[in-house]
Amino acid sequence: MPEFVFFKKGNKTTALEKSDVQGAVLFINQGYEKQFEEIIAPDGQHALARLADIKKEEEIAPFAWATGAAFFGVIFAIMMVVGYLFGN
Repeated sequence: MPEFVFFKKGNKTTALEKSDVQGAVLFINQGYEKQFEEIIAPDGQHALARLADIKKEEEIAPFAWATGAAFFGVIFAIMMVVGYLFGN
């Protein structure tokens, strides 16, 4: 399977095979910025879909960790109060 790199201009992202140097120069000359991600996929559409999944996971991950930490912090506080009230 080929390896793909990505070029972005505004909201538009395009996948290009890493070995296509002429295509890369063309995109850069048109004002696209090369992204640092590289993905192995069967074709450009699958590479773009995988990139979208990675970006979505990057957005969700900090909130998932914070929610878990906040949840356990609240549970700990409730257990401390319950322990204090029923411990005496």
